[in-house]
Amino acid sequence: MKLTLKQLIIIMACLTLSFPVVYLLMMFATGNARIEFSKPIKNKKDERELKLMSINARKDSIAVEHSQTFFAIEKQKVDLEAEKKRMTEERERTTMVQQELEKTRNELTAERKKLEQLVGQSDELDKKRIKQLAKVYSAMRPEEAARILETLDDDLLIKILSSMGDDRQKAKILSTISREKATRISKKIGKSMKDM
Repeated sequence: MKLTLKQLIIIMACLTLSFPVVYLLMMFATGNARIEFSKPIKNKKDERELKLMSINARKDSIAVEHSQTFFAIEKQKVDLEAEKKRMTEERERTTMVQQELEKTRNELTAERKKLEQLVGQSDELDKKRIKQLAKVYSAMRPEEAARILETLDDDLLIKILSSMGDDRQKAKILSTISREKATRISKKIGKSMKDM
């Protein structure tokens, strides 16, 4: 397609004349340009008022944006204060629980010491009682002691026999007790000697 010089000049002239029209249409379409019909401004006072109105409108729109931002910041401050208060209360509750736990731990420690002391005293009393029984049975004739010891629990009998100082008396008592019980007692005494 060959264009003549005349055709090229016509196309260029059309493009040159249509560009401002297309440009203005684009400006109107995007909102960057508008047509206002108003009375011609006759004096400077009216012109100044018109400028102030446009400036105030712009300031009002900026003020609205700033006030929205301000309210958002204020809401965030209130939320942060509420969260800070909640965390402070949570910290106080945690501190109180820790103090209660510490108090309970101290009370339990004191109770444990008391119980250990009572158990120690009970063990000492048991040992004294067993030593006393061992003295009594050592002083008795082996036949009489065997009749009484035959009725006792094996563990108590072992403790009493272990507390007796005289091995001859122990042997005489064991020989007088029934064979089954004497066998059981001897095995238990032998086992406890191995564990020591």
